[in-house]
Amino acid sequence: MYNLKQGVSMEAYKKYSRDLDQVVTPKQPGVRSFKIYEIKSTENEKPKYQIFEIIDVESWDAWQKVLKSDAFKQVVDEWPGDPDTVQLVMGDRIEPA
Repeated sequence: MYNLKQGVSMEAYKKYSRDLDQVVTPKQPGVRSFKIYEIKSTENEKPKYQIFEIIDVESWDAWQKVLKSDAFKQVVDEWPGDPDTVQLVMGDRIEPA
């Protein structure tokens, strides 16, 4: 979860997301799926974050390699998120019986 950098509009973010991030990220080694959500307000409550991403990867190490790869450089360089607002959560799905 994260917020956008100061001055970045949601429309500008959506263009980055659709044209670059959602094209490149799912093709990276170790990435199984990639979904992005714009967080909406509920009952007049302003959400703490603007963007919620679910990135299903084979492992933390695999994801770290993606972040440092040449193929992912443009995605990282042009990322319009505010790094100071990133909230990272890792976990494993609890499968139904």
